[in-house]
Amino acid sequence: MELAENSKPSVLVTGATGFVGGNLVEALLKKGRSVTCLVRTTSDTRSLEKMPVRLLIGDLENPRAMPALGRIDTVYHVAGAIKSPNRDGYFRANQAGTRRLLEFLADAKPGLSRFIHVSSLAAAGPSREGGGLTERQKPNPISWYGESKLRSEEEVLKFAGAFRVTILRPSAVYGPRDRETLLIFRMVNRGCLFTPGQFTRLFSLIHVDDLTAALIRAGEQDTPSGEVFFISRPETYTWDEVGRAIARELGRRYRRIAFPAQMATIAGFGGDLWARFTGRAATVNSQKVRELLEPSWLCNPSKAQACLGFSPQVDLEHGIRVTAIWYRSHGWL
Repeated sequence: MELAENSKPSVLVTGATGFVGGNLVEALLKKGRSVTCLVRTTSDTRSLEKMPVRLLIGDLENPRAMPALGRIDTVYHVAGAIKSPNRDGYFRANQAGTRRLLEFLADAKPGLSRFIHVSSLAAAGPSREGGGLTERQKPNPISWYGESKLRSEEEVLKFAGAFRVTILRPSAVYGPRDRETLLIFRMVNRGCLFTPGQFTRLFSLIHVDDLTAALIRAGEQDTPSGEVFFISRPETYTWDEVGRAIARELGRRYRRIAFPAQMATIAGFGGDLWARFTGRAATVNSQKVRELLEPSWLCNPSKAQACLGFSPQVDLEHGIRVTAIWYRSHGWL
């Protein structure tokens, strides 16, 4: 529903119709916050219309054409492109879209005190030295998505003097509403988990409930402007561990089938050609394959614990369980 304007400060969430944004809105409402959601005219807002939020129709392509914001004390910028048929699409949404939003907020002066930006571990790149990346290490993204998220971080930091900005780089995220992890659940449910390459891959994970808790924590803590935090559980995971956890929850037996990296590369190029001719983003493309073939995507979340007081609460078993329950209840699995 759309609420009437009032004088009570609100939080603004971009990307509220997506996976992370939708879960964040629910978490903010449970905390008693007044929430405004920036949505496009083409967005599917059916889930948001069931919540006591204000819908603000607008587009980051032209934020100056948006209606009046009202009083906003915190912005959670979750919106962005995780898929695109070409390089320009990532940078137009992730870098330019972030810059235009910040410029609009700086001019509108809605009483904003905090801007929380959701970036990605992809902006820092894979971990190549065996341990988890720290915020002190120089970023080295290897994909267009990662590069565009790093550029978006740079846009955010330009405004560190205008209002307090904080950047969160989550690792791989899973949980209710996530269509990417759904593919893995469906593979295990059918008895096979296909993974590229013949060697063990290591990665960090965070459940969406923990990520939303970290975002809210970042909006409440008195941290200096311009800080960057990795958000993940401290454990290291493998495809076998994740597959076994899903299989236990689904009551299935499965085989993990590792196919040659060359096949993944060929499939990625096939996705590129499909995107070029159709103008639509492919689920599998050369950029995604490049990320999947990296042996290690690990980050060290100790700074978030020390500075934000954030400790993840959802372990893998519980996270897989609540995700499976949500998938089943919504007919996705």
